[in-house]
Amino acid sequence: MSDFFSERVTLKMLRYFYEVAQSGHFNQAAKNLNITPSPLSAQIKELESILGVTLLERTSRSVVLTSPGEILHGECEQLFRSVDRSLYRVQKASRDLTNTLKVGMVSSAFWAGFGRMLKEFNHLYPDFSVELLELSPEQQKQQLLEKKIDVGLSRFADALNVYPLISKRITDENFVIAMSDEHPLRAKKKLSLADLKDEEFSFLVQRNSASAALVMDACMHQGFTPLIKNEFVEPTTLMAYVSTSMTITAVPSSFTQHTWDHIHFVNLKENLPAGLCMIYDPRDMSPTVKTFTGQF
Repeated sequence: MSDFFSERVTLKMLRYFYEVAQSGHFNQAAKNLNITPSPLSAQIKELESILGVTLLERTSRSVVLTSPGEILHGECEQLFRSVDRSLYRVQKASRDLTNTLKVGMVSSAFWAGFGRMLKEFNHLYPDFSVELLELSPEQQKQQLLEKKIDVGLSRFADALNVYPLISKRITDENFVIAMSDEHPLRAKKKLSLADLKDEEFSFLVQRNSASAALVMDACMHQGFTPLIKNEFVEPTTLMAYVSTSMTITAVPSSFTQHTWDHIHFVNLKENLPAGLCMIYDPRDMSPTVKTFTGQF
C-alpha cells in the first residue's frame, strides 16, 4: 500500500496543497506559486483522489482544512523541512570537497576592514574560494542553521545570544555619534549619552539590526528613551539622511574611515561595543570552515 501512494503522490502535489493550506486561498496560493488556479486545483483534486480523502472544504472566499487536511499539513511541514535539510547537506558536502565557503555579511563589513582580511586570507590560501552574500543578521543566523551558508559577519549586538551558534569578535570598534556638519553638537570634542536626551535619532531598522536596541538600552540606563525620527534599511541611506537633517545616529567607529559628504563624527564617552563579529556553527565544522574562522 505504501508503494502505491509513494509512486503516485508527488512532491509537487504536496507543495501545492501546502501552499493552499498556508494561504487559505486558491488564488493567493496560485499567485505565490506563479501558476494559474486551474492546475493548482487539478493537482489537489488528484491528491485527494489518490488518498481517498477530502483535504479542503472550499467556500466562496477561502478554504478550510478538514481533519485529514490538518494532519497532512503538519506532515508536509516536517517533510519539507527534512528534504530541505538533506539538500542543504548535499550542497555543504560539495562546498567542503571544493574548499568553497559561503559567507553571509552585513553591508558595512568592508568598511570595517573585512576586504583587507579577505585579501590576506586569499593570499595565504589561494585554493580556497569564498562566496559572499549580503544578508541581514537575522537572515545569517537562519541560513547558518539551515546550512545554506558557512559563516556570518554581523555587528556585536547581533552576535549576542546566538546559541547554538557561537561568535568571535574580529574588529575592535565602539559606537560614535554621526550628525550633519551643521548640527549644534558638532563643536563638542566628546559626548556622553546624557547629552543626547533632547536629540532626535535615526537608526537602521530594528528588525534587521540589534545595534539600535543596544544604543537605546544604554540611553535608557541614562534615564531617557531616545526619540526615533526615522529608520532605514541601508547604512548609506541612513547616513545620507543624517547629513541633510538635524537627526543624529550612532554608528561603528569604522564609519569614520569612509568619505561622507556633510557628516561630522563625535566620540562617545561611554564605550558601546560595535565591532564586527564572525558567527558560525561549532557543531559541524568542516576543515575549510575551521581554517577560515581560525585565521581571524
